[in-house]
Amino acid sequence: MVNELDEVTVGAIAIKAPVTVNLETPVSKAVEKMLREKIHHIIAVDKNGKPVGIISAWDILKLTFLSENAKEYPISKLIEGQKLIFVYTEVSLRDALNLMINKGIRAMPVLDEHDKLVGKVSIMTIAQFVKEKL
Repeated sequence: MVNELDEVTVGAIAIKAPVTVNLETPVSKAVEKMLREKIHHIIAVDKNGKPVGIISAWDILKLTFLSENAKEYPISKLIEGQKLIFVYTEVSLRDALNLMINKGIRAMPVLDEHDKLVGKVSIMTIAQFVKEKL
């Protein structure tokens, strides 16, 4: 199991075709999409489909608690000042997991060698992989 975390790449287990929203999408529509898809994170993309941020259910909860108008804010407001943390498909699971732990995040976009969004990896994705190997 220990060696597999070094040998298996993020690209091998990443959730393909992750759910995304564009920057103009109102927070309320993003929440609807997250509920419909039963996901905890959604990736914000620019007009070219390039990932520019990732929003968690926790981020939305904080925003809506702090502001009465939050449901109509564009997604861009949620990711203001956010530095996108991502991994490439060839990164090992161990390195991806270490990055998430060190940065205190639970999910991140997965990009290919052309910087194109190809997936999403999360703590849960890695945990499911480990569970299957035990």
